[in-house]
Amino acid sequence: MPSILGDVTPPFSGTRPTGVAPEFDGAFSQWQADKSPQNNTKLLTTLQPVIDTAVTSYGGASPSPTLRSRARLMALKALHTYDPQRGNVRTHLLSQLQGLRRLSAQEQNIISIPEQVALDFHKLHSAQQELTDQLSREPTDDELADYTNLSGRRINKIRAFNQPLAEGTTTIDSGDGDNTGPAASTIPGNHSHIDAWTDFVYGDLSPTDKLVMDMTLGRNGKRHTSTQEIARRLNITPGAVSQRAAKIQTMLDKRYTHNF
Repeated sequence: MPSILGDVTPPFSGTRPTGVAPEFDGAFSQWQADKSPQNNTKLLTTLQPVIDTAVTSYGGASPSPTLRSRARLMALKALHTYDPQRGNVRTHLLSQLQGLRRLSAQEQNIISIPEQVALDFHKLHSAQQELTDQLSREPTDDELADYTNLSGRRINKIRAFNQPLAEGTTTIDSGDGDNTGPAASTIPGNHSHIDAWTDFVYGDLSPTDKLVMDMTLGRNGKRHTSTQEIARRLNITPGAVSQRAAKIQTMLDKRYTHNF
């Protein structure tokens, strides 16, 4: 039986959703064929007004650079499940990006951030967004340090100020220098004593394995992260994350063999 829609493109209307650029269809088809960093960036650019709407709606009038960066990552993930036959892309993205509400609420736990830390925070997360688009995964701290000219210690301090705090804890405004004191009285996932063997193992890992180790153990200012979330952020399968984590654990366990 012929469709009552005739030659009208699904789903149900030829009217383009608000905020979706005319070149989206072509960029989406190209991206489906080749999910390269360049095509990631091109596709997200055609949807930026929709992403901005989600950030403003779910994150408030003044969303942080972190929230904007996470919104782009979440949008890219959502496009993997987008089916043009079932609805328009704007509706799909706005539904999938509702998790920004939770992320925004977590950010509200930050109490006091020195001005220079705030500036470096913006610089760090802008760089993280750009490198994520280029690499199709989150960058390592070494890659961020090279890109921003911020030291590894500075990057850790910036992240510490963005950690959600447990109830009753308070941040310590330590100024804008690179001191060695903690940025908060209690920071979840913060390990102040990292032994030399762990650092030795870490230094020999690939960029992806370094990220797996950081997010699994909560090192270098990163939060403890689930296998599924690590897989999403690194654009690999959960099985690959588990295999990499097992390999890293084997390397860490060798310290007992060497009595280190």
